[in-house]
Amino acid sequence: MPLRPLFAIVSLTVVASFCGELPAQLPPRDTLHADVLGARVAVLGPKVRPDEAQRVAQCAYATAERLRHDYRMIGPPLFHNFLVNVGIRKRGLCFQWAEDLLVNLDALKLATLELHWGEARAGSLREHNCVVVTARGQPFRDGILLDCWRHSGRLFWSPVATDHYPWVEDSRYAEIARSKFAAKKTSRLVEEQSRSANEKGSTITASTY
Repeated sequence: MPLRPLFAIVSLTVVASFCGELPAQLPPRDTLHADVLGARVAVLGPKVRPDEAQRVAQCAYATAERLRHDYRMIGPPLFHNFLVNVGIRKRGLCFQWAEDLLVNLDALKLATLELHWGEARAGSLREHNCVVVTARGQPFRDGILLDCWRHSGRLFWSPVATDHYPWVEDSRYAEIARSKFAAKKTSRLVEEQSRSANEKGSTITASTY
């Protein structure tokens, strides 16, 4: 999906709740799947906290489900890509799934795990992006990839080393995604403060009559 640079100026969707604050609802059908993923993440390294691994798994499944509804997914992912590219849908390209998942997982404030940006075949028509979780200090290649796009919002995960995509880390784009989200969050805060000040000013003006 080489269109990622064309969409770089599009700010991230600010979701209503973040996994680190007000947890998104984990679909009942995904409870067991999240338990399995959590157990797998927990053994990435001897210092990984099992409770933190479980939070990552639950957040990943819950975020994928919420984004599937937010993006209004239709059909297979390549068809949805077409809808985004022609303007019928606003989001749902693979890098957008990865961006939104990354910032939601970032909100967990992980202490024993690290999040990475994974990309495969960058710049080609077959480009793909995902989030990779590793134990802190662990090589990217030893991590587990989290891919919301591949199954249209049904979370797919796999060890990086055994997946058929030739994944490599792109730490630069991870920072871009985080910066975009931070800028959007700051803009939102400024707008809220301005709105509050205007409402307060209107109240004071009205009380003088």
